[in-house]
Amino acid sequence: MMKATNKWVHVLLAIAGLVMTCIGGFALRGEALSGVSGLLIGSGSVLLVLGLGNTVHSIWMNKSSNQAMYAERLRQKEIDVQDERTIRLKEKAGWKTNITIFYILMAVTVLFSLIGVEPIVVTVLASVFIFQIGLGIFLFNYYAKKM
Repeated sequence: MMKATNKWVHVLLAIAGLVMTCIGGFALRGEALSGVSGLLIGSGSVLLVLGLGNTVHSIWMNKSSNQAMYAERLRQKEIDVQDERTIRLKEKAGWKTNITIFYILMAVTVLFSLIGVEPIVVTVLASVFIFQIGLGIFLFNYYAKKM
């Protein structure tokens, strides 16, 4: 069950977001304040949507029919998190994603060096590439000792 104070925190979050959006959009005018204005509009929009979404969610959760359904979903989610098949699927998906990003990073590094991009950019990309290899070796050894 959602606490009443959490509801008010979400409402205050939405109000703060609305105020920030209004200040950024209407009060701060001029070229000198355009950066601050954009920052306030962006941050205010995020806070407004976050506050409204959490407020609607907390109101929806107070219905007794929704609480029973949510409790069942939460119980099933806890079972799924501990399921070995789900754990293995996540590990395999993470591994495949890592390999794909590794090859993309390698190709971008070689491409950037061939087309003459600034040397510092190529150096940073190569450093990330080398860091990823080193991290992989370190984690392999760490988990080999741990398991």
